[in-house]
Amino acid sequence: MGLKVTFEGREGPVLGIVTKINRKSVIVLGDDGRKQYKVSPELLRPLRDVK
Repeated sequence: MGLKVTFEGREGPVLGIVTKINRKSVIVLGDDGRKQYKVSPELLRPLRDVK
């Protein structure tokens, strides 16, 4: 939890933070802090910090 991830949403790429991990899905809080997404773990990719 607290891991920054990205996935391909309906409107394009979505950045967010993992808030809860369930058996079949992961809850991701969107980058804007207002929208939550229930996503299959296979769709998530960890976000690497670019330096």
